[in-house]
Amino acid sequence: MLSLSSPPWLLLLVLFFFANGSATVVSLAENVTLATLPSTSPISVSFSTTSSVVAPISTELENQTASSSNLNTNNEASDEQTGNSNSNTSSHSRNINGLPSSNSNIDNANSNSSSVSSLSTTTSAISGVDQQESLILATPTALNGSGTPPEHQTIGQAPPTKGEQEAILRALDWLKEKRASDYGWGNDTHVVILAKELSGGRDPNDSVDGHVQVIQELEDTLSVKEMEIEILAMLDRHHTLPKPLDLDKLARYVLALGSLCKDPKHFHGHDLVATLQHHEPAQDIEFALTTLSACSSAAHVRKRQIRRLLDIASGVTDQSVDAIAMVILALRCIVTDHRHRHLQHFVRRPARGLATLQDQRGSFGSLRSTALAMQALQDLEYDPAGHWNRTAASRYILSRQRADGGWSEEPLQDGQEPDIGVGLTADIILALGWKGLGAVRALQCDHVIRESSDPTENGEPKLAVPFGLSSSAEESDAKNISYTYTLWVGSNVTESFSLSLVSPKNTSFFKAMTQAAEMDPRFIFEAREWPNGHYVHTLYGKKEEPRGYHYWLLYRLPELPDPNNTPGNQLIAPVGVDELMVEDGEHYLYWYKKL
Repeated sequence: MLSLSSPPWLLLLVLFFFANGSATVVSLAENVTLATLPSTSPISVSFSTTSSVVAPISTELENQTASSSNLNTNNEASDEQTGNSNSNTSSHSRNINGLPSSNSNIDNANSNSSSVSSLSTTTSAISGVDQQESLILATPTALNGSGTPPEHQTIGQAPPTKGEQEAILRALDWLKEKRASDYGWGNDTHVVILAKELSGGRDPNDSVDGHVQVIQELEDTLSVKEMEIEILAMLDRHHTLPKPLDLDKLARYVLALGSLCKDPKHFHGHDLVATLQHHEPAQDIEFALTTLSACSSAAHVRKRQIRRLLDIASGVTDQSVDAIAMVILALRCIVTDHRHRHLQHFVRRPARGLATLQDQRGSFGSLRSTALAMQALQDLEYDPAGHWNRTAASRYILSRQRADGGWSEEPLQDGQEPDIGVGLTADIILALGWKGLGAVRALQCDHVIRESSDPTENGEPKLAVPFGLSSSAEESDAKNISYTYTLWVGSNVTESFSLSLVSPKNTSFFKAMTQAAEMDPRFIFEAREWPNGHYVHTLYGKKEEPRGYHYWLLYRLPELPDPNNTPGNQLIAPVGVDELMVEDGEHYLYWYKKL
């Protein structure tokens, strides 16, 4: 029994108990206060002292819904990239969702919290915003709110996600198994080499035995040599038989050589780029591919080639997914040249058109078309009208990968083996690896840097914006231009006349016709004047006959017209004689024929 004169042990114990209990109660109170904050509450304290980097994020995401399920769906690719778990992503999503609004409860809670708790909350919120910001920049689908992104912000600059990287490695292993005894892949050697080079192959951190690595390098060298033999054999057949060149394949050979930093303009005594440009394909998709190949080699892209690309881009509703995607890739390559930066906005229309063709599954049709569309659209500047979902496209492709690592279009056609799809698999590697056909120019190989340093285009200034699209002071240059003007009569071309003309720059074709009529009476013409310009109905004394379906058709050609190789309808001039501006080195044909 304790007496009053003895030390007050009981009193000390009681005081100690109350002290500890009080501390515990305070700590629990703080924790309860913070834990009971609604997930949608704004963390105003977090942004009252943060840097200016954080502020735009809250504005951009003002009207977004960022539930954990939606964000997990839209940002799946970026989640794997940053290595965060889905639960962490959900937590960050809840923090972001409440940024724009205000709530007095949070202020009260923060005022009751200790300074340590406030600092912890602030740090957590800033960390969440930083991580969310990286997710947004890495995934086009995250920016679907009403906010406006910062100027010149690019979407999609990120490496493959973990899932995509695993799929790429499985695909590369499968392609290695499919390599033939000559170390090639049949008709797909070039695209496999291109995919292997641009994908980067295996992670350099992977432990690979030095001896095995030497063998792999030797095998890759043999594959490249096999491709070079294929190219030389194709050129030999073309010159000796003669056999028409497969321009599509030659263009892909040029891209593959470019990915190896081998100059296709000096290929065993052959200029493959000049060969490509000498034979202009009639099909739009082949033309876009050959132009992309030439541009990727830093070769001179002619004005008429750029104009044809712009003509194709202006009629995207009539084109296939593959054609639109290839045109976008070609135009994007061209505008990387500082001499053509002023044409950059012409990429926007076909990109918007292509984005609208994505279906709910994320695909753009076939697997090959989806892979090509992904290559064309990724890394483009943000455009609200050209919104597309890369994550969905990637998920669609990954879901179609076979167990052996390859891809093939299904259902299989009769007679096809189930292990087909070497070329398709290589195309998909290019799409998933974020470095597609458009990345060859960006490799900055020696021959590309050397050609790009030339301040002119073969002595010419940069391309002027096509007439009718815009105007500039550059077009007022009084430099004379040379061109040809030809008349054909009859569907079988029974009569033909040509003139070589020289006119001032910015001369309309109507003025050129007047000039030709003064030089040669066979070119005298008659025309009706309408509110939208002149309509030519008579040339060389031949008047159009609507009842017999005989009309005069105007063509704009890259080469002098050849009666043995008549031009297709895709070369018909896209505008009338008043709006069509004659250009240096071009050829114009008026053909009287039956439709």
